[in-house]
Amino acid sequence: MATALFTVFPRLPVEIRLQIWHLALVPEPPGLILFCLKKGCWLPRRLSAADPHFDPAHDDMNLAVEFRHELLNKAEFSVSLAFVSHEARRVAWAYVASQNLRYTDSVSGVFQRGYDATRDVLFAPTTGILHELLTESSKRLFEPDLLMRGVDCPCPEIFRLAITRDGLAWLAALHFCELWDPFLALETLYVMVNVPKDIQTRRAGRRWEIVSAHDTAYMWDASARQMVWRGEHSIDGLLGQLFAQMESCTAGLDEKLVEMGRDRFEMRAVYAVER
Repeated sequence: MATALFTVFPRLPVEIRLQIWHLALVPEPPGLILFCLKKGCWLPRRLSAADPHFDPAHDDMNLAVEFRHELLNKAEFSVSLAFVSHEARRVAWAYVASQNLRYTDSVSGVFQRGYDATRDVLFAPTTGILHELLTESSKRLFEPDLLMRGVDCPCPEIFRLAITRDGLAWLAALHFCELWDPFLALETLYVMVNVPKDIQTRRAGRRWEIVSAHDTAYMWDASARQMVWRGEHSIDGLLGQLFAQMESCTAGLDEKLVEMGRDRFEMRAVYAVER
């Protein structure tokens, strides 16, 4: 059976054709994209005169160990019709530009972009990686090239972090508030209800995003100086167990957030989905 063709499409007004291309080609704006953490992202850098902590009188002190987010694996997007007709390209490339994508393969239509702290989520898929996240910067200072040297170690701008339920339990056993020692900017902690087994597997043109598991959030109320629930949290099943775990694991958090003068922090339950 021959494939049906919409032969009158070329005769439609340009404005209508562009709208059809837009509806057909451009995917929904991406949600919160997960970037899996990995070891080796903390690296030394020589400070320049433009850096605020640069010391012109002590050049041996002009060294910093920084979290280099550009070393994380890139998120991939499949926009195959960006290389089809002229009209389709106009619409598709507008989307590509709006998402700050860079193409890697003009045949498959796979595009990439790196981690953006203002809109993306770092993810610690295992307790081992979570442990590295909290300790790698300090351990790096004791390696031979940095030992006994004056090194600045600025806190990275990590606003959103996702962890597993096992990771949450591990943090509670350690001391939940230690999460802020290297990450003063943290505003949102996402806890995965369950973790797909292949979440660390990379497939061309695919990426992992998070979606909300429930409208309920465990939030910092700065005026009341305590964590409070927004939404129904006394529910049955796995989500109810996770909400109870969130509350029990964060003992002492109120005092820590007051000490830091924070006016915002929240915890949410999420799922991971592949796009």
